[in-house]
Amino acid sequence: MSRYSSEKEWQEILGAEFGRNKVIDARINETYAKLRKTERREEKHKKRVRRRVLIGAGSMAAAFLLMVMFCTMNPVLAREIPIFGNIFGKLAEVFSFGALPEEDTIVFPVQDEERLSGTSKDGELENQNVYQVKDGSLTVTLTEEYASNQAVYIGVRMEKDEGFPEIMAYEDGRTELQFMTSETYSFREDTLENNMRTVEGKFEDSHTFIGIMRIDYSDINADYSKYEQYCAENGSAALPALTEENLHEFMDYYEIPDTFGMGLKITQIIGYLEEPTRPEGMKSDEELAQMSDEDWESYMKSLPPEWDQFPNDYEHWHQEGSWDYEVTIMQKDEGSQRIEVNEINGQGIGVESIELSSVEMTVNIVGADIFAVVLDADGNWMESANDGAYVLPIEGHDISQITIYICDYTEYMNEIKGYAVSGEAEGKSFQEVLEERAVFKTSVTQDF
Repeated sequence: MSRYSSEKEWQEILGAEFGRNKVIDARINETYAKLRKTERREEKHKKRVRRRVLIGAGSMAAAFLLMVMFCTMNPVLAREIPIFGNIFGKLAEVFSFGALPEEDTIVFPVQDEERLSGTSKDGELENQNVYQVKDGSLTVTLTEEYASNQAVYIGVRMEKDEGFPEIMAYEDGRTELQFMTSETYSFREDTLENNMRTVEGKFEDSHTFIGIMRIDYSDINADYSKYEQYCAENGSAALPALTEENLHEFMDYYEIPDTFGMGLKITQIIGYLEEPTRPEGMKSDEELAQMSDEDWESYMKSLPPEWDQFPNDYEHWHQEGSWDYEVTIMQKDEGSQRIEVNEINGQGIGVESIELSSVEMTVNIVGADIFAVVLDADGNWMESANDGAYVLPIEGHDISQITIYICDYTEYMNEIKGYAVSGEAEGKSFQEVLEERAVFKTSVTQDF
């Protein structure tokens, strides 16, 4: 879990320099997220770490045997048992991080339809299921959770009475929705407002969507109170830019406990329409591309104000409401570990540590104006997920040994990165180019 993302990392994620209009930045972010997700690893599910397979198979066999015995002896009580990993298992083939460990999954107790509502003391009907909330025509159910040392994953089922519109799906059938949330955590006193959480999943039918929401701990452990206090005392004119050099002056960080309470309130749900529309008479993409910067800016100002909003009715389906939950998060992955590397060169560039679980790896680097690349034991590039430049899904990779290369940021973006996409150029592989041009290199061998 990286403690923060540098400005350079955000530029990489957003594909844009800072200082642009927030709406444009958001749209760039969304567009690049779509493009990245279309380039799926073809070998995603061909390899597995041996330890995970053996442990998973053994625990599932034992759990199945116990379930058969229990259901045979207690057929009435058996009807109350929820299906183990019912959403995580269904989405393993399309989720960015692959299969989540079933042996470490906690399934929320969802009551059946007949017991969903009861009667309170004053005679009013009340919802007894704290994990299932209906607002208007949309029911949102939290089904299960898995928490590693780096993030929490929550299974989500959405059911819409009149059915969903056609939402954009990728070639593999995967769809992404955005949840706008307000969140509280037991280890901090404030409320984190206006978070946009990505939910990866798919539609089971026109009325039902299932997905997984990942919340990285680096999103919830930062304390901005020093920064806010500085701004309040000095005014916006003295507002300093947060950089790696001054970050420690303005930021504190909470320790994420093994078990903590989470208040999750979803206020808006957004999806990209399969067939978006445009304002009447809007120019084509080809015409827009031929405009000068001045003409383009003038033309965009002439469009309806709604076009620059996110979400908008031209491109998105969105529904406002209030879906409110209280969840206890428990880290259960026995394979989670932190590997201290602490290798720094004379220029102050290097690797501080590696955080590892059964699902993901986070590489914590140090240095300014740099970009890191991680190759697995077979020399394959470990691509980052949407959640951060150095948050790496490990499924499909042999991580018994990893090699970390750190390059100059500008050189990587302008020259080296192309080798990663093409695989080879001028007779050199991506790894050969990294060997020649990286400013730092280290290998970590571990019995993962």
